[in-house]
Amino acid sequence: MDKYFRLLELLRKAGKVAISLSGGKDSGLVAKAAIDAGIKAVAITISSPLFSRRELKSAESIAKEIGMKHIVVKSKYMPENDINRCYRCKKNMARLIKEAAEKEGFKIIADGVTVDDMNDIFRPGVRAASEEGIWHPLADAGFTARDVANAARAAGLSAWNKPSNSCLASRISYGEEITIKKLHMVENAEEFLGGISKRVRVRMHGKIARIEVLPEDFEKVIDRKDEITKKFRELGFAYTTLDLSGYRSGSMNDTAWQFSEGGG
Repeated sequence: MDKYFRLLELLRKAGKVAISLSGGKDSGLVAKAAIDAGIKAVAITISSPLFSRRELKSAESIAKEIGMKHIVVKSKYMPENDINRCYRCKKNMARLIKEAAEKEGFKIIADGVTVDDMNDIFRPGVRAASEEGIWHPLADAGFTARDVANAARAAGLSAWNKPSNSCLASRISYGEEITIKKLHMVENAEEFLGGISKRVRVRMHGKIARIEVLPEDFEKVIDRKDEITKKFRELGFAYTTLDLSGYRSGSMNDTAWQFSEGGG
């Protein structure tokens, strides 16, 4: 818990903080720590078709659970789906959150970025947030992803074991136009799969759905193949596939080089 005490010290030194609350345990822990530190704080969440409705509900639940004022900012922003999508999207989000924070009298905005995030070579969103002056108190306190889970559990945060998530646009193949319809297709497909695995992603490649789950859960998908295929066809997918590589965070980046300068 030494790192948690360090986090409390950093927050007390900041004195007054707006927290970009995504609905996950990382930003949730920062919000809980702000309450424990006894400082003035507010949680701000972006509501957008780019994020699942489940994530917004989770953010609302966390804010209510810890007793923090929660502001929801609506956005209709749809980024161009190229290699810089995440960077531009995060820039847009950061600016919206900064505007909302300033209206509430807050100058310091904190997020849930960890040491692991800072060390990830493909995290354009982290770079964008840093450029916009967003503070990463968890990283400054030395928190890894595992540290966050342990501290969140010890702090009594109900979301301590919630799997990390990312925006729905990350499910759509680079170069393919992002539309609300496609985002809903992906969201509903993942909702349908439910608890079939601890890690579930449905990646969209045109009319093809590529299901990613943990390898030990392949059999569960196969057992439900007829049911899944039928549902996915109803959602608009012509073909449903199971990725034999299993769940991989950011797997769409495997082909990102094709959309960068000089990529064939």
